[in-house]
Amino acid sequence: MKQFLLEIGTEELPPSVIRPAAIELEHRIRQLLTEHNITLGPSERFYTPRRIAVRISAVAPEKPAQVVEIQGPPKKVAFTADGKPTKTASGFAAAQGKTVADIYVKPTPRGEYVFVKKELAAVPTAQILKENLPAIITSLSFPKNMRWQEGKLRFSRPIRWLLCLFDSEPLPFNLEEIVAGNRTFGHRNFTPRPIVITRPEEYVRLLEEHKVIASPAVRLTAIQSGLKAAAAPTGGEPFPDRELVDETVNITEWPEPILCSFSPDYLPLPNEVLTTALKMHQRCFAVVGAGGRLLPYFIAVANTPHCDQSQVRRWYEKAVESRLRDARFFVEADRKLGLEPLVEEEKRVIWIEGLGTLYDKTCRLRQLCGRLATVAGPLAPLLDRAAYLCKADLLTQVVREKEFTSLQGTIGGIYARLQGEPEAVCTAIAEHYLPRSLDDKLPASLPGALLSIADKLDNIVATFLTGAIPTGSEDPFALRRQATGLLMTILAHRLAIDLSDLLETALALFPKSPRTAAAPLADFFKERLAALLREHEIGYDVANAVLATTWHRPKEALARAQALLGFRPRPEFEKLIIGQKRVANILRGQAVSGPPEPQLFVEDAEKELWHQSQTIAPELERALAAADYQQAFALLLSLRGAIDKLFDDVLVMAEDAGLRLNRLRLLKSVHSLFLMVADLSEIVLEGETTASSCR
Repeated sequence: MKQFLLEIGTEELPPSVIRPAAIELEHRIRQLLTEHNITLGPSERFYTPRRIAVRISAVAPEKPAQVVEIQGPPKKVAFTADGKPTKTASGFAAAQGKTVADIYVKPTPRGEYVFVKKELAAVPTAQILKENLPAIITSLSFPKNMRWQEGKLRFSRPIRWLLCLFDSEPLPFNLEEIVAGNRTFGHRNFTPRPIVITRPEEYVRLLEEHKVIASPAVRLTAIQSGLKAAAAPTGGEPFPDRELVDETVNITEWPEPILCSFSPDYLPLPNEVLTTALKMHQRCFAVVGAGGRLLPYFIAVANTPHCDQSQVRRWYEKAVESRLRDARFFVEADRKLGLEPLVEEEKRVIWIEGLGTLYDKTCRLRQLCGRLATVAGPLAPLLDRAAYLCKADLLTQVVREKEFTSLQGTIGGIYARLQGEPEAVCTAIAEHYLPRSLDDKLPASLPGALLSIADKLDNIVATFLTGAIPTGSEDPFALRRQATGLLMTILAHRLAIDLSDLLETALALFPKSPRTAAAPLADFFKERLAALLREHEIGYDVANAVLATTWHRPKEALARAQALLGFRPRPEFEKLIIGQKRVANILRGQAVSGPPEPQLFVEDAEKELWHQSQTIAPELERALAAADYQQAFALLLSLRGAIDKLFDDVLVMAEDAGLRLNRLRLLKSVHSLFLMVADLSEIVLEGETTASSCR
C-alpha cells in the first residue's frame, strides 16, 4: 500500500469556500479510486488560505485485473433461426477481441441476449490518478470562478502550484502550463523558496517548519488557546464567537494572537455595536470580564510569523479607534432622533420598485400581525407596536451608513429599549429577522416569532409578484431559506397558523396582485414543508400523503405525519393502503357529487360500509378537533374490513347506471373521510417505486 498526497496551491482563497472545496476534493478522489475497485485507507483534509490538500494513508498500487461480462445484441439478432451466427454476432465478438465461439446466451429481464467475457488487465493507480485529477480539480464548485491567464482554466483564485505524490513518486499532470510536481511553498512572509516534499508523510512537518499549520483542526486549537492566553493578563477571556473563530482558521496559516486595547470611553456603546465593530471590520475578538461585561481590550490575530507585535498592535488600535469613533457618532445621533420619526421617513424610501415604500411594508406587516392576533392573544397590542417600529432601524445612522448593516433588527431592539418601549416589543424587533440562515437560532419570544413569520411571508409574496421565483439552483433573494425559516418557526412554537389564509391576506395587501399568484406560492410552501418533514425523518410518501390535505397547517401536517408513521408497521395497514389506492383509481376521472342514497343499496356489504362510515364520522371530527391523530387513524383503520368486503362482494362499476352512481357516491363519501386526515393513496408500499405507479 502507498500514500497519496495532492495539494492545490493558490492565491488567497475567500474564507467561505475553503472548507467546502476541501471536502469536495476529498470526496471526488475517494470516489474515483473506489469506482476503480482500488483499496484505500483513511484520508485527511488540509487547507489554509493558500492551499487545499488531501492525503490518503494507504492506497493500493494498482486497479486489480478482472473479468467482466459484456452484453451484446439480442439472441434473435445474433443468431439465425437455425442457430448460425449473424454478421452482428461476428462484429460484436471482434469488437471485444473475441471470436464467435466465445459468445454465449443468457436470459435477462428483457429477453435472451448474447454475452462475452473479457479479461481486463491490472491498471496502475498512478495512471488512473494522472488521467483523472485534472478534471477533478477543474470541476470543483465555487460560487464564483475567475480566469487569470489565456486559456480555459478557471478556479476560485489563481492556481500557482500543484503538488502530487504517490509515495516518493511525483505524479506529473498538467493544468494548462501548470505541471504537478513535488514542490510546495511555505508562508508567504517567511520564505519565498519552494519546499521539496519527498514523501507524503513529510508534508505537515515540513510546512510547519516553514510557518504553515496545514491542519485546520490544529490551527483551531492554536487559535483558541492563543486567544485565552492573550486575554489572561486582563483578567478576562475572549468573547465567545465560534463564527469568528472559524473564519480566523480560514484566513491564517500561522495565527499569532495579539492583545490590544481601546479607550474605556467607548464602553458605554451597546455591546452589540462594540463587538460588531471589532468583528466585522477588523476580525478581532472582544474581551469580556465577570458577568459578560466588556473590557477595553480586544485580540487581533496576525498571520505574520515573528512580526513586530508592537507595530501590529498600534495599527489595529488605530483602525479600531476610527471604527469606534464612527460608531459612537452614529449611536448618539440616532438616540437624539429616536425611532418614531424614522417611521414617518419610511414614506420617502422605496422598498421594491413597483411595490411601494418601506412605510407600505410596515403597514402590511401591521395588517398581517393583526391577522395573527388570535395566535398572539393578550400580546397582540405589543405585536402591533413591534410591527410599527421594526423597520425604522434601517434608516438609522448605524445601519444606513453601511457601517453596521448586520445589526439591523438588533440595533432597533436596543434603541427601542433605550426609549422605554416594553420589553416584549424590543425583543420582537430584535428577533424578527431570525433565522437569518438555516443553522441560525429561531425567535424565542411569541411576538418575535409572529413578526418574523409576517416579515418573511411579505418578502416572499412581494418577490413572487416581481417574477423573481426560485428556479433550479437560482434563488437570488434566498426565498427558499426564508420560507424554511418561516416554517421552522411555526413548528418550533407549535403555532396553529393557516398558511393559505395568511397567504390570501398577504396577496390582498398588494393592490394589483393577480389571482393566479396564489397557486405557485402554495406549491412553493408545500415543497419547502415537504423538505422540512424529511429532516424530521418522515419519508417522502408519508409527507405527500399529509401535505395533499394539510400543507397549509404545518403544525398539523407534522403531527399527522408522525401519527401515520406510528400506524405504518401494523399488518392491516398495508391492506388499508391497497384499498385506498383502489378507491382512488376507481374515482379518478369520475364526475361524482352528492351523498349516496341508502335506499338504493342492494348488497349487505355496501349497507355495512355506509353504516360504519356514518358511525365513525362524528367521532373522526371530534378526534381531529382535539388534534388526536392517533385516534383519527385508528377510526379509519376500523373501516378496513368493510372496505375489503365491499370490493370482494360488490361490483362497483355495475351495468345499471343508477346502481353504479350510488356505489361511486358511497366510495367518494368514504374517501372523503380519509381525506380529512391524509391521502393514503400517496403511500408507497414495498416493491413500488412511486405512489403513482399503483394507480
